[in-house]
Order: sequence, then structure tokens, then C-alpha cells
Amino acid sequence: MEWITRHRRALAIFIFMGLLSSQIPARALSSLLPGSVILTGVSGTIWSGSAARAWIEIDQQPLMLGRVRWHIQPWRVLWSAPLSLSTTWGQQTLSAQLGYRLGGAIVLQQAAFALNTQLLRAFFPLYLGGALSGEFAHIAIDEGHILDAEGVVRLQRGVWTANSGNVLLGDYQVDFSSADIAGAGTAGALKTMAGALVLSGELSATLTGYQVAIQATGPVARDESFRKAMSMLAIPNQEGFSVSLAGQY
Repeated sequence: MEWITRHRRALAIFIFMGLLSSQIPARALSSLLPGSVILTGVSGTIWSGSAARAWIEIDQQPLMLGRVRWHIQPWRVLWSAPLSLSTTWGQQTLSAQLGYRLGGAIVLQQAAFALNTQLLRAFFPLYLGGALSGEFAHIAIDEGHILDAEGVVRLQRGVWTANSGNVLLGDYQVDFSSADIAGAGTAGALKTMAGALVLSGELSATLTGYQVAIQATGPVARDESFRKAMSMLAIPNQEGFSVSLAGQY
């Protein structure tokens, strides 16, 4: 009580500034965000608000996020994830809690997403169709690279979209965890849940590089047209083919 009495003026100013900042309208975010992030139909405050529509421009292509909601708890900034964020655009959804590590890495906690792979075709030469989803307890990202992650990514109703006609592949899952290999931050184990293309293998990533080793078997892996389409990446064998990639960032 004595401390409060001695510092009542500073405490009053702090409370006043906190109350004042809590009333800053959400539209003020537009002046703080990069020009590539566009929000429309903004309501609420900078601490808790929503946008009716939002998108990000990547290489002059809009990546639609749809309706965005956010909630900031500034008192959690030093020890947890102060920002809760969610987006909805049709069946495409994303939710996560965002924070920072002391070294500067961005951390996503309780993250989940769902999207159709067609969304990615505007940015990558991806000839893969299907529903992509994932849930992560946490993902740590530093300078655009994943430090470590704990979670799972699923591809359901996977389809290879070839000019001669779509090829049904199957359902797949990658389980991500902190790598046991020295120097590898994240390891992923690929497995097939169902399908005519049976995939198995491992992935690993660090701040400096990555490795991918996948074995493909099953009827689709022995199909000549599909093997030809994969010839830039795959090494054929009697049972199907293998893919082995490694590189530095």
C-alpha cells in the first residue's frame, strides 16, 4: 500500500494510457501493417477486432484470407503467445496463437489450418490436388526457416492432375517432431493411410538446409506415364521409384 501511495501519479498515468490505447480503433492497423496486407470492413479495436475480408499480395498475386479475427493480450508478451488469430474463407481456415522467443524467432502455438491445394497453384507449379490440413502444438520460425515443430500434416483425396487425366493417389500423413539427428531441428515421418500410391520416407530441416528421402511403391508408382512425369525428381526401381533431395538455404 505504501508503494502505491508513493507511485500513485505514475500508476495513474500508466492506467490512463492503457485505457486510452485500448480504445484505438482497429482501422489504425492499416497504417501499421505492410502494404502487401490489405484489410477491409475493419471493426473493433487494435486489441480485439475483425476484418470482413483480408488478403496478402505475394508476387502480385492475392492470397485470400477471408474474414480475420484477432485478440491481443499484451501482458503475455514476455512469456507466452499474446496474439490469437483466426481466418475463414469458405472451407479454408487458419487459427494460431503467435508469440516471440528471446532470440527473435516467431512461435505459433496451437496452430491449425485447412485448405485446398488449388490455392497454392497460383504461387507454385503444383500438379497435386486434394485437401491439405494440419495441427501443430508449436512451430518456431526464424528468418523464414522452421527451427522446430511438433504436429501433423495430412493430404486427403490426393490427385495428380495430369494433362491426360487425373490420377488418384490416396491419403497421406506427415508427423513432425524435434529431430533426434544432431544439428537437425525438425524431422518428419511420411506414411500412407490409404491409396494406390504407397509413400514412405523421412524429411528433416535445419536453419541451413533440408533433406528428403521418399520411397514410392504400389500400382501408380509402376505406371509408366506417372513415372515419366516424376522423372525430374525420381529414381526408378523395380517396385516403383525413390526421391532423394538435399539442399542448403
